[in-house]
Amino acid sequence: MTVAEKLAMVKTILRITSDAEDDLLTTYINAAGREILGWRYSNAEATPDEVPAEYEMTQIQSVINAYTQSGVEGQTSSTENGIVRRFQYSGITEYIRANVIPIAGVLGK
Repeated sequence: MTVAEKLAMVKTILRITSDAEDDLLTTYINAAGREILGWRYSNAEATPDEVPAEYEMTQIQSVINAYTQSGVEGQTSSTENGIVRRFQYSGITEYIRANVIPIAGVLGK
């Protein structure tokens, strides 16, 4: 999936119809992609240039989480007018590290 396709999917899920948030969402998509590749392949001999297909939805979901929590980063609990909010993940990095399996290296090489 291209960045443009990922952007279109994120915008559809978030019900964003204008282009006003494209730069921000694209930045989130690129940051999430770099984090996935860095985490997944930190012990590997080679790192691919693109996020593997099996982690594209993790990338998209991490972007959605980051976007919808923007302005309340790190909040674990909030109560206002009887409405309680909690977030399981504090950001892109935490979400990705909980959902992407890193490749293990071999000791003694």
